[in-house]
Amino acid sequence: MKDWLLIIDGGATKTACAVVHAESGDIHYSTTMQGSNYQAIGVESATARLQGLLANVQTFLQKYPHSQIAVATFALAGIDSPKDHATVTAIVQNALKATQLQIKTLIIENDAEATLLGVTAGQAGALLIAGTGAIAYAYDGQRIVRAGGWGHRAGDEGSGYWLGQEVVRAVFKMEDGRGEPTILKEAVYHFLNIQDVTELAEWLFHPSYTNAQLAKMSSFVAKAVEQEDACAMQISLQAAYELVLLASAVLKKMGYQNGPFTLYCNGGAIKHNPLILKTFTEEITLLYPQIDIKLCQHQPITYLIERTKRAYDYL
Repeated sequence: MKDWLLIIDGGATKTACAVVHAESGDIHYSTTMQGSNYQAIGVESATARLQGLLANVQTFLQKYPHSQIAVATFALAGIDSPKDHATVTAIVQNALKATQLQIKTLIIENDAEATLLGVTAGQAGALLIAGTGAIAYAYDGQRIVRAGGWGHRAGDEGSGYWLGQEVVRAVFKMEDGRGEPTILKEAVYHFLNIQDVTELAEWLFHPSYTNAQLAKMSSFVAKAVEQEDACAMQISLQAAYELVLLASAVLKKMGYQNGPFTLYCNGGAIKHNPLILKTFTEEITLLYPQIDIKLCQHQPITYLIERTKRAYDYL
């Protein structure tokens, strides 16, 4: 019987899926769709999206009648508490009920936690993710601790969503005369195909508005920094300082004692803005001279495959 690994990476912006041959580690099927964070889209929509994804997986596996899913990892955003875990578990189980998929070992974890276990290959280390949201996890070889990731309404400082918020705020301040001129205005107006600030205000409360759209505006900051826009540079510096606070918090929770240690960084907000990365690296190095900061070089699904493969090896 052929063993397969199923990996689903469900974030706020998109959901990636891979079916991997358990022995070789080769990806035989992959696809992506919209985000599946139930906190952003609701339980019913999250369930429906996972059902659609799993139906496609089932269709693929029909080509291999004598096979099974040995380990399935659902690495999903929105698992921030025991209650969240129970809710997401119910979502996954209900989505699976609509299929005939047979899974031997089912893993349901916060997407960042699962990525940490993959990127560190089960060794001690920390992971800072500054994507649509911002969260940090650290692992000392025995226990996992976290900081951040509390959602866009109250937190996620330094994330893509937070950067998008700061861009919009800068435009409103500029138009009011409360802030300095910034080329971010032209980028926002072009992106939304609008002409003035009143249309920007209308867009924020329009039914078509999504957090993902606002997070996309984070890319405008890096481009404006290249043109030495003072507002964009200030936003970038503030983002870096917020991420330093986040990384420091999780290191303190773990009880880090200034020995050799690796802090991995992932997510577009930090990887695609050189000023944020440079400032973050400099500040962390001042605080913790022995920490080695590494950018994740692969897509999160790659690290989730590693996490799932390690679970398979221990079966």
